[in-house]
Amino acid sequence: MKERVTIDYLETHPDLIPVCASWAFGQWGCQSGGSFDRAKTRFTEGANRNGIPLTLVALSGGKPAGMVSLWAEDFIGRPDLSPWMASVYVHPFHRKKGIALSLIKRLEEEAKRLGYEDIYLVTEESKGLYEKNGWQEIAQVHTHYGAASLMTKAL
Repeated sequence: MKERVTIDYLETHPDLIPVCASWAFGQWGCQSGGSFDRAKTRFTEGANRNGIPLTLVALSGGKPAGMVSLWAEDFIGRPDLSPWMASVYVHPFHRKKGIALSLIKRLEEEAKRLGYEDIYLVTEESKGLYEKNGWQEIAQVHTHYGAASLMTKAL
């Protein structure tokens, strides 16, 4: 039987702040000089629904399955662009079930609800996924993790 996945605001599930912080630190922060405490602070700030930063969590069977955030900035090389989709993460047990796409689409809706007309992201590995969903590459950039695509989507 397929597990039902729901997407909700991190604000509604503050007990998941350490989970989101550990996912972000483990995936990105430990490779870029970050710290778990800094990640925890960022997700504590993102536990709201009426502005940015904002984080959404995916729940499967009541357990955390993934997350996505909307931040004012996520790439130091382009402070003129905002807001940014960031921290798209799905736990390995829940991958290949469409959860990432559901999180992305819901975050796009949230950005539009908050009055944004465009949204940005940087990806080292998932350019194809985003292009299939209406995103366009606007530049090649370099991050802590290597070559990446700077992308945008009109909402």
